[in-house]
Amino acid sequence: MRLETVRIRNFRLLRRFSVGLAKAKTTTIFVGPNNTGKTSVMDALQLFFGAGDDSRRRFSIHDFSHACRKVFDRVEARLEKVETEEIAIKLLHSSLPRLRMELKFSYTEDSADLVVANELLMSLTTTSDIVALRIEYGIDNAKGLWADFKARPEKSITFFEFLSDNLTSYFKKATYKISEDGSQAQALDNNEVLKRLMRIDMVPAQRHLDDDEAVGAAKLSRLLHEHYTRYYKVEHVDGAKEIESAIKNSSDILTGKYVQVFGRLTSKLKTFGYPQGHASPDLLIKAEMTAEKIYRDSTRIYYASEHTSVSGNVTKYELPEKYNGLGYKNLIFIVLQLESFRAALEAIPKDRPRVHIIAVEEPEAHLHPQMQQVFINEIAKVLEQKDGITAQVLLSTHSSHMVAGSDFDPIRYFKRKGREVSVRDLSALPLTKGNTDVMNFLRRYMKSTHCELFFADKAIFVEGQVERLLLPLMIAQSSEKHAGVFLSSQYISISEVGGAYAHIFKPLIEFLQIPTLIVTDLDSVDADGKKCAVSDGVKTSNAALRTWLPGKEDLADLIVCDAIAKTDGHIQVAYQVAEAGMCARSFEESFVYANLEWLKANHGKLLACGSIIEVSKDSLAKDAYELCKKLPKVDFALDLVSEGGWGIPKYIADGLQWLAQQGSSR
Repeated sequence: MRLETVRIRNFRLLRRFSVGLAKAKTTTIFVGPNNTGKTSVMDALQLFFGAGDDSRRRFSIHDFSHACRKVFDRVEARLEKVETEEIAIKLLHSSLPRLRMELKFSYTEDSADLVVANELLMSLTTTSDIVALRIEYGIDNAKGLWADFKARPEKSITFFEFLSDNLTSYFKKATYKISEDGSQAQALDNNEVLKRLMRIDMVPAQRHLDDDEAVGAAKLSRLLHEHYTRYYKVEHVDGAKEIESAIKNSSDILTGKYVQVFGRLTSKLKTFGYPQGHASPDLLIKAEMTAEKIYRDSTRIYYASEHTSVSGNVTKYELPEKYNGLGYKNLIFIVLQLESFRAALEAIPKDRPRVHIIAVEEPEAHLHPQMQQVFINEIAKVLEQKDGITAQVLLSTHSSHMVAGSDFDPIRYFKRKGREVSVRDLSALPLTKGNTDVMNFLRRYMKSTHCELFFADKAIFVEGQVERLLLPLMIAQSSEKHAGVFLSSQYISISEVGGAYAHIFKPLIEFLQIPTLIVTDLDSVDADGKKCAVSDGVKTSNAALRTWLPGKEDLADLIVCDAIAKTDGHIQVAYQVAEAGMCARSFEESFVYANLEWLKANHGKLLACGSIIEVSKDSLAKDAYELCKKLPKVDFALDLVSEGGWGIPKYIADGLQWLAQQGSSR
């Protein structure tokens, strides 16, 4: 049995939210910028499906989406005009918002699956292998709410504030089995089927793996104690008895030693006397040890290490837990947690939950890039149970390395717009069968280089290395020039794609809907298709300009295109425009036209290219096209990085200003 789809309504940023889990993978990966609702999905699963008696698992008024605030205010305004209890109760039931989660599960012909599925089927004649469940959190005690709100001693307290302190007194969860399309629902008499349906565990991002042992046992040692108590003692009774017996024997031996050590102290205490009529107590000092106290207070994890001398001698030694790196601590902590989750499930004697969801937040903390990639590939193996069933993992990450270690299929891209979140399933990229080569290229490219695109506020795709090296400086310069435009404070993903490949990224960019600037070259050619100066050119050889934006091939048409023609929604293309009366074919040529005086004055400071520019310093404008053929591109970029004061070519400056004015992907 597998969880296939999660739909959430009115929960925090997840006002109208739906996400499908990976079909053929153990792990579904949640990616996206901060504050886009990734953790909220995991919290919602725990709150809707978790234990309601646990105060840490209770809904709060602040779990309602921001849009619900207005609803609470409108209900209060209407309540003030209500005269009878009957009308008030009806109003509360019909108007107060509800939190809702709908879950769809697929099931197999396995007998254990069928037992649970049969309880959730709406019809015995169904031909689908899907069952669905709805859990709502809404008003239950409307009569009590109406009476208590009317009788509140402080009339200045608003309806929202009143509910903030008393929500659980009036709201409660209700569970329904529903049809696959959600149109029919039937309340469940009890929640017993939920226990047999799904279990949810979570490894939170806040793991507090510090080195402070002043508060008692180290974190990992406490985890060992928990694992021993909950699972080892249950599954290995004889082994646990041997441990307890060994501890008792040690306690008896220590007690005998304590009598000798503290005998003089106890004798002296007796001489101080007690009130008349009271016998002096015989002070006994005993060693009381238990497995619980040993694991919690006295057990420490040590790391075996070794040192090889110059002569080849190997010295082995041990170091305490706190001397190991945080990366390994984090990894050990997560693996211990996963193993405990697996053991807890296997310890259930019967009616074991058919679906096990494990939510892991940001496992990349303190792990180096290679370890992050290994983690994403190995996590499924850790979770495999004795019967071969593997838990489904929901993993949220900000690590491009973890994304690179996976494929497109399990990635779910979270995108925030205003106070609402939507999610994009990368396995559903709109590519036709004839475009399989495009998909394969995108997968290979993203895997090897630029997975950080999934975490960016905005994106820039550039022609080559020169632009990639110089753009961070241009962004900083542009932000300083345009007051109130803070492009440099946003997370910008800069990807080098070349002029021949930029258009291949069109489906991905459009799918992710990230504000994107394409910086490319005019690439003028003559009638025979040979490279030439723009003044001698007829067409462009640039595939992005011809087939994407602005979708024109003739140079004359391209040169007169305005910003509107170069823009398609959240995407704009930037290529060379007239500057100092001339139009360039490449970035280097456009830089010359934009910085004629600067190059004349500063060419001597350019270590790699200064001597080349020296030859043409008096005729830069006329010789720019031929000059730029001789310039080593990367060396020229590094020269510009080392020397400041130059200006940004107009086409890039205009593009950066446009990008700065776009709403970010959050």
